[in-house]
Amino acid sequence: MKIGCDIVEIARVQQALERTKGFPNFLTDAEQQLFQTMKGHRRAEWLAGRFAAKEAVIKAMHGIQDLTLLDVEVLKDEAGAPLCSIPGVDVSIAHERAYAIAFAIVQKCV
Repeated sequence: MKIGCDIVEIARVQQALERTKGFPNFLTDAEQQLFQTMKGHRRAEWLAGRFAAKEAVIKAMHGIQDLTLLDVEVLKDEAGAPLCSIPGVDVSIAHERAYAIAFAIVQKCV
């Protein structure tokens, strides 16, 4: 088992959204569709969580498989919990005031 973790400051994501006119370039098409449903402050919060989750997965997969942000897709299951597209990888995302944090666990080598 391998574990990855990443933390992101939500204000930095908000600033990046303002600079790029709200178009994050590290989301897959399906993630982009989810992002478009977010409103207000939730947009930056959600995006920070997804970025942290992708980074956590990349860190957990280090030495197993080389990945880019676009190789990792984090959608949601029926209950709304984050769901990683890579088999054998589980992710968890949390938000607290100014930060989003994510953990990724590789249950088995893929």
